[in-house]
Amino acid sequence: MNILEGQNFLVIYTVFISFIMIIAGLIGIVYRRNLVAILISIEVILNAINLDFILFSRLKDNINSVIDGQVFALFNILIAAIEITVGLAIIFAIRNQLQTSDIDKLNKINSIKESEK
Repeated sequence: MNILEGQNFLVIYTVFISFIMIIAGLIGIVYRRNLVAILISIEVILNAINLDFILFSRLKDNINSVIDGQVFALFNILIAAIEITVGLAIIFAIRNQLQTSDIDKLNKINSIKESEK
């Protein structure tokens, strides 16, 4: 059986897409200086994890394991929604108070405030 046939190809393709999404999210976290962009990168990583949850649950023949993977993915989506809501609220509060959401400028402001103490 060729590796590019049937279910094996689906698994390889889906894991590859998930891997690319995780790498893109990590690159976004490391290289972005804007807090909103970093939050979006975290969301991309969480969606890649959801993709893996659904994939690996579909590989089982047992219906309970399929439902378990979907429940894990749904729970992860719920956590991501809460995370984005709280994260955006914190980012907007910081932006309104300090007039910036750039990490480098926030670090500079923090170091100035610590040196004043």
